[in-house]
Amino acid sequence: MNKTERENYARKVLNVLGIERLKNLHKLQKQSLNNQLQDLFEEHNNVIETITDDEIMGRYNLVTQYIYPSDFIEMSEILKQNDST
Repeated sequence: MNKTERENYARKVLNVLGIERLKNLHKLQKQSLNNQLQDLFEEHNNVIETITDDEIMGRYNLVTQYIYPSDFIEMSEILKQNDST
């Protein structure tokens, strides 16, 4: 993906998900969402225009509800704190 494609895709993702959703992602969720969005881009043969808003939202939901749900993130943080004490 070249710079222009990356910027256009980032703009599209921002328009679909909104700044608040993106800002509230945990580091693990961000990494996973980036991977999911890259896979989606490749599945569409690197053509951003064919990627639907529903597909982007679907990848976001997959990450935040099934791969790294909030409960998992909270438990991970608690375990991290317990390990450091």
